[in-house]
Amino acid sequence: MHNLELILTIASSKQLLTRALKIAIVVGIILNMINQGDRIFAFDVENISFFKMGLTFCVPFCVSMYTAISMKLKFHVGEKVIDSVTLKCKGCNSCISLQKQDIIPFCKKCEDKTKWSLVSKCPSKN
Repeated sequence: MHNLELILTIASSKQLLTRALKIAIVVGIILNMINQGDRIFAFDVENISFFKMGLTFCVPFCVSMYTAISMKLKFHVGEKVIDSVTLKCKGCNSCISLQKQDIIPFCKKCEDKTKWSLVSKCPSKN
């Protein structure tokens, strides 16, 4: 599976989208009150920038999504994989293929020093 496909799979998760929307609403309201609160409370509709108001909700949504996706791409030992992936150990370059919902194991060679990275396929050994 390519990185983009995996990122899209993670990003389209209902749980992740719901959490990002909740964060965007709460943080967006707070930021809008900080940036334009005086105009909003005075009902000064002519001087409220609705474009900026919309962007103020987009920023925390994007930050939340980026953070969640980057954490899901770290492949920590003991976590379940979100989709079928091939992982390569950064320490010894050994590879494993895992299916959706498999638990990420320790590398047999590196054990507790295991750090997995996503690869499209295992490099052939010479």
